Amino acid sequence: MVKTIRRSNFIILVLGVLAILMSSCQWMSEEYDDEIADSNAAQYINITVSVSASNNPVTRANPTGGEYGDGPEKGDDRENEVKNITLIFYQDNAGINTTSDDTKVCCVKKYEVYPMDNTGTHTHKEGESAELREMEVLYTTGDQKLEETALEVGQTYKVLVVANATIDVSRGEKISVVRDKVLASVYTGTGVAVDATQFVMASETDAEIRLTEGVFYPSIATTQKDRYVYYFDCIHIERLSARIDFWAKNGTYDATTYDHAGYVYDVSSSGDGDKFVLTSITPFNLLDGNEYLFKRTNDTSSPYLADETLLNWVYDPYTIGKTANSHPDYMKSKLDDVVTTFANDYNVTMTGQQVNKLTVSGSDDIIIGYPKENTLASGNSYLYYYATGLAFEGYYYKKGSTTSDDRRLFYHYLRHQGEKNEAYDAIKGSDALDKTAVCPVPSTDVPAMNYGIVRNNIYRVSIESITPDEDGLFVKLLIKVKKWDKFVHAPIIM
Repeated sequence: MVKTIRRSNFIILVLGVLAILMSSCQWMSEEYDDEIADSNAAQYINITVSVSASNNPVTRANPTGGEYGDGPEKGDDRENEVKNITLIFYQDNAGINTTSDDTKVCCVKKYEVYPMDNTGTHTHKEGESAELREMEVLYTTGDQKLEETALEVGQTYKVLVVANATIDVSRGEKISVVRDKVLASVYTGTGVAVDATQFVMASETDAEIRLTEGVFYPSIATTQKDRYVYYFDCIHIERLSARIDFWAKNGTYDATTYDHAGYVYDVSSSGDGDKFVLTSITPFNLLDGNEYLFKRTNDTSSPYLADETLLNWVYDPYTIGKTANSHPDYMKSKLDDVVTTFANDYNVTMTGQQVNKLTVSGSDDIIIGYPKENTLASGNSYLYYYATGLAFEGYYYKKGSTTSDDRRLFYHYLRHQGEKNEAYDAIKGSDALDKTAVCPVPSTDVPAMNYGIVRNNIYRVSIESITPDEDGLFVKLLIKVKKWDKFVHAPIIM
């Protein structure tokens, strides 16, 4: 059916259309007949990217894995910024997991984007929590001519989206090649502490658009053309990077009392009022090679863009080959070097990050860095050489003392899924480093990614307790894994 609009009501119509665009990316359609379809109406593309920014983060007390855990946490403006998007269109009902080697890209378009207001809601992927839906920051391309694309009205397309990146994809290229693309850089900057901007993001799910239904808007000026508008479901995209945080919830920052500035912790059960001052943290075993543009899992039927589960794990380009008992070139910041000197490019001092700290549940939160995906081969990957972790450096003060040369080191591998709610025992730097332990084989009791770093997750570590032992200190660390805020590629309006 064709909807005809009186010019006297055009202003009301425009306001109504804007309200629709800002409140929903549901399918909004009116059928049009052959007469309208064959007219000279102008056709435009107006792509909107929506960035989720929930104000009510929920923490997974136990990182039990899966796609969402117990909820998301918002990023800041630097992490949320979108400058441009690239859309890759192709035609295949099977989507990115097609078995056909003949499926090819039929259109590639890159558009700059700028912010726009948003006060409404959007359609969401099944299974998302309410926190993912509360607030979103929108970016739009503005009107772009449909005639400048290779898309055809009446056709249905699959589409992949990449944000903040220049990618080597061309029309006619096989999807089987595109889905295996890798990137060497997933943001601009070193990735140490807060030195990271322009985060690369890519489709989290397979998406489909149809140029088969639309709304007809006649022009109010004789010098302008009528318009067709098509509305499409949201397309979720996520960062290729992860984030590691240190949460100082049980410590207090002190730069003047002790001869080493940092976060001060009570040494519990000592009976003497001893203190430990945490001065710096260094991540180790960071993957510094390539990363898949689109997430890949071990799902044998649909490995690309599949959901993570307790028995379905994520692959990076090197996962299967992580079996040697030596450090490969693509793994940086070696554990033995860190616990020996702490002198490398990834070290983050507590003093140096005070200006950049966040606040989480009333306590300081320090961003340690933005690692790439790093997942292990179950039963084969040596933790010492491949598992990403954190090394902690600090000083032990006896009661009443404000000076100390009693330097203490602790470290632990990060857990992606884990097995328990309780804190993990940190390993003392003076202990012998176990070079024989391997990533466990997943089972009903051991999740698939017991150790690992996966895109778009925040790995937050806190010191839960410090108690004395025969050598001075015993530290327990709590590791929480939170889904980083979602990006939603909202209505594609044609």
